[in-house]
Amino acid sequence: AKEEPKKIMEDLDIKKINIGSTIQIKTLNFKADTSAIDKSSFPVLEELYTFLKENKSIKLEIGGHTNGIPSHEYCDKLSSSRAKAVYDYLLTRGIDPNRISYKGYGKRKRIASDATAEGRNKNQRVEVKVISLS
Repeated sequence: AKEEPKKIMEDLDIKKINIGSTIQIKTLNFKADTSAIDKSSFPVLEELYTFLKENKSIKLEIGGHTNGIPSHEYCDKLSSSRAKAVYDYLLTRGIDPNRISYKGYGKRKRIASDATAEGRNKNQRVEVKVISLS
């Protein structure tokens, strides 16, 4: 039997999720201060695409988040454009736009302190939230 490749987003599993489940898109990288997706991110985006393709009833919201250093206006714009970049990627792969949406949360939902570079990196993330399973 062929071994399954190790998943990047282990929690993105139909057996583990419920409505409201939020899963961080790991190893998703953007060029600094832009919404240009780095090519190192394509494996995780393909994993997300495959999950959506295999689970045709699921609807997701793609949420962008930033660290808390820049202004609200800047953070809202950047987080929204990064979430939209993931959304656009999935659309170009053929995912129905009625199944996915995107939103920029800016710096409103931090998960770590902005006092350290490590904390700021944790806050700069894109997540998927399960909106509907059927």
